[in-house]
Amino acid sequence: MTKTALITGASSGIGRATAVRLASEGWHILAQGRRVEALRETLDLVAGAGGSGECFQAEMQCMEAIASLSEWATGRNRLDALVHCAAKFTYGPVSTERFEDWDLSIDSVLRATIRLTAHVLPALRQTEGAVVYVCGPTSWIGWKNHAIHCALRHAQAGFARALFEDVREDGVRVTLVHPGFVDTPAVDAADKDRSKMIQLADISELIATALTLPNTACVTELTVRPQRSPYL
Repeated sequence: MTKTALITGASSGIGRATAVRLASEGWHILAQGRRVEALRETLDLVAGAGGSGECFQAEMQCMEAIASLSEWATGRNRLDALVHCAAKFTYGPVSTERFEDWDLSIDSVLRATIRLTAHVLPALRQTEGAVVYVCGPTSWIGWKNHAIHCALRHAQAGFARALFEDVREDGVRVTLVHPGFVDTPAVDAADKDRSKMIQLADISELIATALTLPNTACVTELTVRPQRSPYL
């Protein structure tokens, strides 16, 4: 039976790499992103890897769009996994001038995570599926000029840890993945050696492993760092 995964942020980076990795095992990919052309490129790669797929353009800060995305994804015969890679980064000092950007970030990172999960959870319970949240070290440390982003990632991680306790007896697995520098277009490569970063194949392999473990085990948290420092 073909397994199906909803992957957010699938138009590039970790989301795209995970889509292609799962496709190599015959998964059907439901790819979400903001850029339709980039999503179509992902689907071409998915087909080339041996899988199949569909795409859905949606903005993570729009709760109506998330509801529509969820209805689309759960309208299939089955849903076996949610891999939530989509994110918005906000950078800058704490200031009253940043309220609008913060509200957008709260919607895009935290509300999106909670709403999307709630929408698809009944379908995942039916298949005893899995959820993977790509989070990061900002979920447990504080970085200068990252106060709001750190707060949102702390909250996202707390939600995921508690969710595992809520759904573990239903057979649903919940995994947090905390990558260090991954060689993606979004990473500022100034003064860094990309060849020493975590490669997309590395992180997608770990996500695939978390999704495909036997149902007697759950990797609840993975912290992945480059073996060698990428700083020049």
